[in-house]
Amino acid sequence: MRVLLAYVGYILGGDLAVGIEAGHILEREGLPAIELSGDVFAMIDDLRKAAPDVLILIGAVKRGRQPGTLEVYKYVPQRVEDPLEANDLLRPSLEGRISLEDLLAGFRVVDPPAREIYVVECEPPHPDPVVGLSPEGEECAKRLAEKAVELYNYVRDR
Repeated sequence: MRVLLAYVGYILGGDLAVGIEAGHILEREGLPAIELSGDVFAMIDDLRKAAPDVLILIGAVKRGRQPGTLEVYKYVPQRVEDPLEANDLLRPSLEGRISLEDLLAGFRVVDPPAREIYVVECEPPHPDPVVGLSPEGEECAKRLAEKAVELYNYVRDR
């Protein structure tokens, strides 16, 4: 079974880039991790080329939780049939936003590239429009990487 770690982040969004730092940590540890960037279709195309059975996505999503909150969950896309709703889900990505949230929305419109999808996400401590992570963002990236390794080992060994 092929398990792939894929990380997403927005460099110009302050701590919205924690996924990128977490991904670099995973790569330094020798794990199979790829960076996803571009619009939803480019990210899904990269994932299809990698052909994972199980996909573990890593990044930040603003959901209004306590800053720095980590969440790990299995993602099961709820398919969208209405073309207008699909258009609304895809629009932010096609307008240049790069985010884990948009990728997950894309899986509701386009068939996901893996049989199983898990998400390891962080509520960004400081999602300000700056380049670079805050000290809290750096800590969040380390914790994201640790949780991703735990999940990777669990999924791989079952």
